[in-house]
Amino acid sequence: MADVIEQRPSRRRRWIGVAVLLLAVAVPVGSMLFSESPAPPPPAPSPTFEPAPALSTFLPKPNVVHPAETGGKTRTIHVTFPDGSRARVSYPQELDLAGLGLRPYASVVLGTAFRELVAPYQGAAEVAAGGPMIRELAEGVTLWPRQVGSGGQVMLYAFGDWQITLRDQPDPLSYEDRRTLAHGLHGTVTKDGFLTYTADEPVRLMAAGQVLAGQPVGPQLWFGGGTGPLLVLAPSPSCDSVGQAVPLILLRTGAFGTRCRDGFMIAASGRQSFVDRAVEGIRIRPE
Repeated sequence: MADVIEQRPSRRRRWIGVAVLLLAVAVPVGSMLFSESPAPPPPAPSPTFEPAPALSTFLPKPNVVHPAETGGKTRTIHVTFPDGSRARVSYPQELDLAGLGLRPYASVVLGTAFRELVAPYQGAAEVAAGGPMIRELAEGVTLWPRQVGSGGQVMLYAFGDWQITLRDQPDPLSYEDRRTLAHGLHGTVTKDGFLTYTADEPVRLMAAGQVLAGQPVGPQLWFGGGTGPLLVLAPSPSCDSVGQAVPLILLRTGAFGTRCRDGFMIAASGRQSFVDRAVEGIRIRPE
């Protein structure tokens, strides 16, 4: 039997084997480490800014007309009511009706909905105080949020320099009804600054002398307002059915009085001296 001679591997061969083994282990471990490293975070998106609703910059401005005045101790002005009828108004000098300025009042009916057309004393600034405009309903007609302390959103009409509100209360109108009112009501400014109305069916204007729930709702002229005295003149063909004083008069503090004479209602509030002079001293004649 031949002898089997066992030879020990050289030191160089042992190091080569160890190196190969380490390399075989290191490659998958390294690839695993690199593959599990978290990907770099994506770049942060650029911030986007949505513009806030534009705030209105209406400044308070008396929404009135000051008619030309003639005379001495007894003064005279010529006025036009919202239905287009005209009258000559004579009054004691102390009342200063021309200086107070006047604004129109009227009301409309659409179906069973009754709405008032009011010229706010401080103009569009009173409406804009409730918040930014909601939308435009028609050319010159916009919709605004309800004002603090009052109900219903507000439709605002611009007829020349006049700003007229239609408050949507007590029950909200549909969008279609608002559009009908926006397109169906028309205002014309006379050469001396008065505002008159016309309406297209199905919108109807309340006529002179009409009364609703005991209150006169036909065309009127309001003199003064704010913190000063207030006077209301209204055509009333039948003084027997004139109704009570307009709510605006009844809700104010101070004295008030009402008189219907010669087919016109006269209602006043303020100091007692102003009320007495108004209901006793004013004379109105149709033209």
